[in-house]
Amino acid sequence: MQTQTGRERACLLAPALGGFLALAAAFLVFSSPGYAEEQAVSLTKADVEAAARQRVLFAHQSVGANILDGVRKLADENNVKLTITESRGDEGKAPAIFQFMAGQNGDPLGKIKDFVSTSSSFPDIDVAMVKICYVDLNKSSDATAVAKTYADAIKTLQRARPSTRFIAVTSPLTAVPSGAKAWVKSLIKGSSPELADNEKRKDFNDYLRKEFDKDHLFDLAALEAEKAVADDGKEIEVMRPSLTSDGGHLNAAGQRLVGAAFIKLLAAQKPEQHAGN
Repeated sequence: MQTQTGRERACLLAPALGGFLALAAAFLVFSSPGYAEEQAVSLTKADVEAAARQRVLFAHQSVGANILDGVRKLADENNVKLTITESRGDEGKAPAIFQFMAGQNGDPLGKIKDFVSTSSSFPDIDVAMVKICYVDLNKSSDATAVAKTYADAIKTLQRARPSTRFIAVTSPLTAVPSGAKAWVKSLIKGSSPELADNEKRKDFNDYLRKEFDKDHLFDLAALEAEKAVADDGKEIEVMRPSLTSDGGHLNAAGQRLVGAAFIKLLAAQKPEQHAGN
């Protein structure tokens, strides 16, 4: 009986090892929290008080509700009364965050249209924004076309209402599954679909990052993100697992982090920042 030499064994193992390394590269993730943690650490009571004095319109779906849960908790911790109410119209002057569920998930253009229409029912507002959801963009989406429609709508509203600061919001991300089950699944089906979906979200987000300055952009994706490298070598953003319990929605840590950044954005509001973008 012949025995295999070390070289022969290496030749037999090389294809399998190469496949394993290729799959590992497809799921390679680099954690880069940085800016995100700084937002939570630097939040002050004065920030929360300043945010509580604003009249804000926020159109969203479930991740937006997660963000507002974080805002509520931080306001309570700082003993600041910050009103959050669900409404599709208000002609008063009292400060509050007016929130409503925009359109239907899976239809980003419908959400944009709903926001544009509903914003006219808030004649006196300081800040207004609409957030699409991660389910609105996937590997089949024309993300750039959606981003252009979104950006055009925000800019048109800003020109028509210079006393309100209209803020663009980047799309939230999803986490890439990890562990043995995810690896076996990738062997059968190839690269993770979450990578392809997040690549489209990055296309949408990068478009907004080019079109809006820091006073008119809430970069939700940057707060959630860690970097991943797909099998084609392209660097994309995926959600940090530490911020979610289901791969997409914000857990308590995520709510606190993004809620703090949301408050700081509102606290920075100044009348002279409203005009045009």
